[in-house]
Amino acid sequence: MAPGKGMFKSTMGYSFVIFLSRVLGLFREILSAQILGGGLVMSAWSSAFLLPNLFRRILGEGALGTALIPLISHTLELEGPASARRKFSTILIWLTFLLAVITVAVAVPALLIEPHVAVERWKLMLLATPVVMPYCVFICLIGVITSLLNSLRSFVLPALAGLLLNVCLIAALAWGAFGTARENPAGFLRVLSVAVLLSGLLELAVLSVLLKRKNMIPEFSKAALLNFPAIREILRLALPGLIGMIALQISLICDRAIAMSIDDNAAAALTYSDRLIYLPIGIFAVAFGTVSLAEMSRVVALGQLKSMLIMMFRSMRQLLFITVPLGVYMIFFGRNLLEILFLRGAFDETALNASAYALFWYAFGIPAFAATKITVSGFYSRKWMRTPVLVSVCCIVLNVILSLSLMDSMKQGGIALATTVTAYLNNLVLLYLLHRELGRMPLRSTARLFLQTAVISGISGFAARFSYRGFCLLPGFGFLPKQLLPWFCASCVFGIVFLLLAFLFRIREVNTVLNMVKRRFFRRS
Repeated sequence: MAPGKGMFKSTMGYSFVIFLSRVLGLFREILSAQILGGGLVMSAWSSAFLLPNLFRRILGEGALGTALIPLISHTLELEGPASARRKFSTILIWLTFLLAVITVAVAVPALLIEPHVAVERWKLMLLATPVVMPYCVFICLIGVITSLLNSLRSFVLPALAGLLLNVCLIAALAWGAFGTARENPAGFLRVLSVAVLLSGLLELAVLSVLLKRKNMIPEFSKAALLNFPAIREILRLALPGLIGMIALQISLICDRAIAMSIDDNAAAALTYSDRLIYLPIGIFAVAFGTVSLAEMSRVVALGQLKSMLIMMFRSMRQLLFITVPLGVYMIFFGRNLLEILFLRGAFDETALNASAYALFWYAFGIPAFAATKITVSGFYSRKWMRTPVLVSVCCIVLNVILSLSLMDSMKQGGIALATTVTAYLNNLVLLYLLHRELGRMPLRSTARLFLQTAVISGISGFAARFSYRGFCLLPGFGFLPKQLLPWFCASCVFGIVFLLLAFLFRIREVNTVLNMVKRRFFRRS
């Protein structure tokens, strides 16, 4: 089998599980919009919940988890499972100590500051923070364990465990639908925080069962605690990424602080638009990036650099073929999606307009946000952590400068536009550096695919939008609320026109996707 050909099949299975998680997550956001609305309560909750997620991105599935995959993959290939288990145990023990300290360092100041704060959205955020912050410990351990399981080529079951967060939050939101949220918003935010903590405990229990099956249950011993060579190795790999992720999270905090300073709706608007943007990224980009990093790390450990490049650009092309039309579709129909999904209950027309404005500028960046997952794998799979971090830090600084420059004229739209611009810049610089270090790469053909896909997606978008206006005028098409039937028909037009043009332009990725669907269909029938 040619290098990378089996990756698409593995990625699609993983993508399906992530799709289930994202559907649950979308349902959760629909409930959040109805119950919490798009004003100060949602802004406070999303900002409080952002804090443990920041550390998840840094110490869980972020820099530490990313460094763990090549470390474990190389150890398994060169030293065996016993050595990999010892290193994993050491990392898990020290990470737990660090996370406990971080949790206390964030929760205690929030408790002390809250009585002296008068602005209600900030006060609600500080009330929720001490309760939700222990989730930082659970989610980071979950991220590291998941990275270990990915190194062992186990993708689907760990992803299924991730459904528990959405299940617990949906249950809590359903309870709040009986009036608790409006009568006592501070108390209800505590309920949501407890639901988050419960989901973390349940997910850790499930992942422990998977670790036992793989014979990777960590050993809590003095030898594991004092295994300083493993600590030095993971620090050497993860430290550049940690610096970069810390800078990125500072950027996210700056974005959220800027949004919180604009008005009551801006931070919530970024949250709702971000959920829709990261729906396709979460389904496809995370799956492609996770599978690619594990497979590329394995072949690099075997000295097959050419195979690594083939895998990387095959994944990149397939991902661009999927995400470019999704981005264009969001540009044309993002407001319709927000209206259909969220416009009810406490989520009013003001919240809709604010979210649609941010979503429009975010949508342009979907291909860049997704491609980053593959681009950085070209460095991480070879344990080259420093270069993408330096590039990322420079782009992050630029992002903050652009956000501050655009906030007065474009409000939350300026924050979204700044994020989009720096995401493209980050990818282009990394690809240039890879080309300079590794020599010949299919950059021109990949750029040509991007432009072709963008053109036919744009044509499909205009055709779908024109048909949407026509469908809205037809008798009988308005019996469903929020122009649901015209939107559905126009979406079908978009998909049909895109596929026809893809065949006409002879884009080979369309055959890859359709052949996969055919194989699955005929196998089941």
